[in-house]
Amino acid sequence: MGNKNKILVVEDNRETQLIIKAVLRNDFELEIVPSADAARNTLAKDKIDLVLLDLNLSGEGNGKSILMEIRGGSKTKDLPVIVTTAYDLNEEDKKFFEENANTFLLKPLDKKILLESINALLSQN
Repeated sequence: MGNKNKILVVEDNRETQLIIKAVLRNDFELEIVPSADAARNTLAKDKIDLVLLDLNLSGEGNGKSILMEIRGGSKTKDLPVIVTTAYDLNEEDKKFFEENANTFLLKPLDKKILLESINALLSQN
């Protein structure tokens, strides 16, 4: 099967998880987690090539806090991160994500744009 890039999908919406899985499962190894805590655990123990990060997570932590941790970690600071959200952002958050995320995609996700964004980021490494 070859060596597939591993993508960590941090998404708490089950329907969105299924859509992402359907779009990406043939090309990538996926680790899908529903929370900030699960994302932290996965990042600590697994080699991840890219993070697809939902901004609005239920429970403890959110996409912004996870992104700050990724950028602050010595092993993860250069990890490509694509942030997704269904909500409009205020100017302060827009600026934060422009500076800290590699790409920002609005939901509902366009399958073609999602694949193009992932492939473009992975080809840079």
